[in-house]
Amino acid sequence: MSNLYQRNGIYWARFKVRGEEYRESLRTRSESLAKKRLRIRREQVEDQARFGVAATTSWPAAVVSWNESIERQIGASTFTRYVVSLNQVRSFIETKAIHEIDGATIRELVKGRQRQGASNATIRRDLTAISSVLTHAIDEGWIEDNAAQAYSRQRLPERRDPITLPTPEAIELTIGRERTRFGDLMLFARETGMRQEEIASLEHGEVDVKNRTATFVGKGRRLRSVPLSDAAIAIVQRQPRFLSCPFVFWHLAEDAEGKPTALRYTNVGSNFGDYTRRAEKRAKVAGVEYRRFRFHDLRHMFAVEYLRDGRGGIYDLQRILGHGSVKTTEIYLDYLTPDQAAAAMVGVAQKAAHKRRSGAAD
Repeated sequence: MSNLYQRNGIYWARFKVRGEEYRESLRTRSESLAKKRLRIRREQVEDQARFGVAATTSWPAAVVSWNESIERQIGASTFTRYVVSLNQVRSFIETKAIHEIDGATIRELVKGRQRQGASNATIRRDLTAISSVLTHAIDEGWIEDNAAQAYSRQRLPERRDPITLPTPEAIELTIGRERTRFGDLMLFARETGMRQEEIASLEHGEVDVKNRTATFVGKGRRLRSVPLSDAAIAIVQRQPRFLSCPFVFWHLAEDAEGKPTALRYTNVGSNFGDYTRRAEKRAKVAGVEYRRFRFHDLRHMFAVEYLRDGRGGIYDLQRILGHGSVKTTEIYLDYLTPDQAAAAMVGVAQKAAHKRRSGAAD
C-alpha cells in the first residue's frame, strides 16, 4: 500500500486529507495490523477535517500518553506488570477510541481472556492496568468514566493454590555444589523472606551489618526493615564489590565499549528457571527425587520456618514480609502444629525468642 511504509521494521502511515499530509508511526511490525490502524486513523482525520467532528483519542494513543507519565508514579516492577497486561489485552481494544471502552467492552474482554485460559488473578491484573490508562485519560479530559474500575472484581474471585514447600535437599540441589553469586541470591531469599525484586535491587548502603538489618523501599513503596541472620550477614559480606556498582548481588557484563561492568540482576525469574531445569536433569541422572519449585517458594519457606522455630509471632512476620494485612500472613499457620500456631497468634513465640536472646532459662 502506498499509504504504508517502514522505518526500522515499524510501519508508518502516510496520507493526505484536504491537501495536508499526515505521517505518523503505527507502532507495529504487522502489516495487517498496520492496515487496520491506518484505516481508523485516516477516518478520524477525515471526520475532523470535513465534518468538524472533534478529534478522538485512540486506545494506542492513550497508552503512549499514559506511558510518558506513569513511570514517575509507580515502581519499575509494577510498570513492567502493567505493560505485560496491556500487551495481553491489546487485540481486544486496540482498534477502539478511548471513549468507546465501556462496560460492554470490558465484559467482552474478560470473556475473551477467560477463553484464552487466563486465570482470574491474571485478568484482575489486566483490568488494573487498563484502569490505570483510563484514569490517565480522565485526567487528560478525554473521558469521564473508568469502565475497568467500575467492573466488579467479585465476578473474578481469586483462588489461591496450596503452598508446597521445597525440601532442603531440593534447594541444595538447585543451588549446586559450586556457590555462585546467583546461588547466594537464592540463599538470601531463604534467610530473609524478601521478594526477588527486593533482593535484586538491594544495595550495600541499605544493609546495616552492625544492627543486623536491611532497610529498603519494598512493595507498595513502603519503607521496610528486615532482620538479618548470621547466615544472611555472611552472604552479604562474601559478595565481591565492583567499582561504581552499588548492588549486593550483580553479574558481569560488557558496556558499549566492550569493557567489563557489573549489573544488577533484572531477569531473576528466568535465571532461576535455568537453575531448576539443570537441577532436574542432575537429579534424573543421579536417580534421586526432585520437584521443581518457584523462587517465591523460598519466601514461603522462610515464613513457615520463622514461625515453627519460634523466632517471632504472626505480627512480627507480617512486618518482616511487608504484608498489608495480617490475614495474608495467616496462611502460614496452616503449616504449623496446633501448639505452634497458638504460640504464634498469642505472642508466646515472641516471649520465648526474647528469652533465648537474653540468655534467660526456658
